[in-house]
Amino acid sequence: MRRIYLNPGELYFGEGQVLVETLLGSCVAIVLRHRARAVGGVCHFLLPERLRHNRGGLTQDGRYGAEAFGLLLAQAHRRGCATHDFEAKLFGGARVFDSQSVSEGVGEANARFAEQLLHDADIPLLSSDLGGAGYRFLRVDLGQGDVWVRRGHPLMGAVPRPSHARGGLNA
Repeated sequence: MRRIYLNPGELYFGEGQVLVETLLGSCVAIVLRHRARAVGGVCHFLLPERLRHNRGGLTQDGRYGAEAFGLLLAQAHRRGCATHDFEAKLFGGARVFDSQSVSEGVGEANARFAEQLLHDADIPLLSSDLGGAGYRFLRVDLGQGDVWVRRGHPLMGAVPRPSHARGGLNA
C-alpha cells in the first residue's frame, strides 16, 4: 500500500490502495470520496481565504480553504466525477495551545468554513471530528474509505527553550 504524507497547503486525489496521512492542529482536512468509483482526495488547509483577493492570474494556493477545495473538485472533474456524487468527512479545527491564543479562533473559523463549502457544493457530510484542543494525526484509506484519527494533547503555552547545562553527564 502506498503512503502519501500531506503537509499544510497540500492535497492529494487518487484511487487504489493509498493511505493519505497528515497532522492537523487549527488546520482542517476535507476528505472527499466517490463510493461507487472508489476514488477520492484529501486537502489540508490553514486559513479559509486569502486576505487579499487572487488577482492577476495567480496560481491557486492550497493553504486557503476555498482554493484547496476548488483544486480538489477540479481533480474530481478531470476524472469525470460529478461533485454531487461525493461524500465528505471533516477533521481538525482545534485549539492547539492550552493558553488563549489566536489559533483558537482560527481553528473554529476553519471548521465553519469547511462545513459551509460542503453545504454550498451540496456534498453530504458523513462524519466529522472538529474543534476541541490539541492535534490530530489523520490516516485516510482512499480505497476503502476508512479514516483513523489519533488525538494528541494541546501544547503548554510557549515553546520551551533548551537549557544550557554546563559539564558532562554528571553535572
